[in-house]
Amino acid sequence: MVRTLNLESSSLELARLILKDVGLTSQVLRVANSALYNRSGRPIMSAAHAITLLGWDTVRNMVSAVQYIEHFAGNSPGLRELMMVSVLTAIHGRDVAAAIGYPHPEEAYICGLFRNLGEVLIGCHFPYEYSLIITTIQAEKIPARAACLRVLDFSWDDVGSRVAACWNMPSKIRQCLDSAAAPGGSALDRCLASVTEYGHGMTHALYRKGAALDTVHLQTVSDPQGRTALVSIRDLYRIVDSAVAETQETFAALRIPTDTLRLERQAERARQILESIPRFNAAGLKELDEATQTAGQRLHQRDFELTPLIGALLEALQAAGFDRAVFGLVNGDHTFIRGRLAGGGAVEELLQRFQFPIDRTEGPMFAALLRRNDLFVDRRRDARYDDSALVKALDPGAFALFPIIVDHKPAGCLYADLLRPGPGFDAVRTSLGRVRDVMTAAIRKRAQRSPSR
Repeated sequence: MVRTLNLESSSLELARLILKDVGLTSQVLRVANSALYNRSGRPIMSAAHAITLLGWDTVRNMVSAVQYIEHFAGNSPGLRELMMVSVLTAIHGRDVAAAIGYPHPEEAYICGLFRNLGEVLIGCHFPYEYSLIITTIQAEKIPARAACLRVLDFSWDDVGSRVAACWNMPSKIRQCLDSAAAPGGSALDRCLASVTEYGHGMTHALYRKGAALDTVHLQTVSDPQGRTALVSIRDLYRIVDSAVAETQETFAALRIPTDTLRLERQAERARQILESIPRFNAAGLKELDEATQTAGQRLHQRDFELTPLIGALLEALQAAGFDRAVFGLVNGDHTFIRGRLAGGGAVEELLQRFQFPIDRTEGPMFAALLRRNDLFVDRRRDARYDDSALVKALDPGAFALFPIIVDHKPAGCLYADLLRPGPGFDAVRTSLGRVRDVMTAAIRKRAQRSPSR
């Protein structure tokens, strides 16, 4: 803000400041490439060019939106650090591009700055899901894409690519964001995409994983002629030292030590956020109760169908905050229970895993179906069933198992769980009991109708 009011400042000096913030750079480029300002039709990928085109008054208005990042920073694990990862990726990409002879290193900077766009957006707008992804990556040592698919059913790279297209960002940026697509275009375009991915991998290896620079040295990049090139170890050390020097002032201003970029530090913060976010708020419980009332009213209809009714209740449980919900049905001789309907991700796999004998051992199925107890288990405080077949098969952080008793015999069960427990778990006990009661009434009424058919 001060720099835009200084008449002796230059667009290049202002650009250097703006390029340290991925959100502000995004705004400047989006507006500069809009039909209102860009009449030539040629994509603008230079921040200094964009500032000159927009004028300093327009840029000053955009700066006021920087508080947007500050608003979300406390609600998502390591969002400030993620901003710095983007800046480091940009610097690494720019200097690698210069080292291999790419003619426009500033384009590599812009593409590197936006390489983490999808992760930034998920971190900003979905802190709970982002926290789950980060803790999954750190705990299970799996790639980010695999963890995203498990939690979201899509990757944050997919989000970045789609949003960049919706924002009408230049095609070079969109190509560099679409890491899953096969590289295309000219040799220079393939070089830019390769440099961006190299800088991204380099930043993550050094700063998030704590790997040695020698491991990065073994990876190759496509040069401007389309040939495979190896960045020398000497150049890599120079590039890393340059990035450290260039970002030192920004790290100090944000009070971020470089070691806080590590994934384990981010995962530690993510676990704290997961523990502080209530999974079942008043609005969610109200919607669940309304869905239960609607299902109960459908029981009075002569043509109600059992499967859609139970399926709708399972979906309502998931919408209320449960990660998974299963309706299990007992076999004819009451020795085995099998999942018949489920809500949540990977339904078929969940139903295949939800198959358990009903025996006299002191497991959750025995306690729920034979002793007819409603189980509500937070495994952080209750380890009674940690060795049971159910816990070994599903590995919930907390779970509820309610028996469904029809004509004094166990007919099935309602199971719902949280992969990672959080505050407010106990608040849903009553609502879950109402869901079970409606299911029981529906099964009983369906059984009464069967002989007449």
